[in-house]
Amino acid sequence: MKAKNIIIVLLMGVFTSFYTQVSAQATQNEQELAIEQDSIKQKAQADKKRLNDAAILRSTTKSEAKAAKANAKEADRIEDDASAAAKQAKQASKLEAKAQRNRIKADRQAKKAAKAVEKSSYN
Repeated sequence: MKAKNIIIVLLMGVFTSFYTQVSAQATQNEQELAIEQDSIKQKAQADKKRLNDAAILRSTTKSEAKAAKANAKEADRIEDDASAAAKQAKQASKLEAKAQRNRIKADRQAKKAAKAVEKSSYN
């Protein structure tokens, strides 16, 4: 009977030791699983933040592109207006030079006519 009690105690010790190791491994596995899940959650949050930042950047870039396009259009309009003004100024300058030549020519003709009248009054 003593041998039977000793064997039972030894077997219970072995089972307890085995159960403790299995329990410790299960706890360790649960901790590793929790750490892994936290890591996955952090990665998911980081991915969400990156996507949100990308969306904000995309909308900002789009609005900046619209503003740049509007500025370019305005610059083109101003350039066209300046070109038209330069053409008008050039045309006005040509017309003014022509008018000046015509005035000089008219003055010469008037002098000639005055001389002719003076000559004819002496004759």
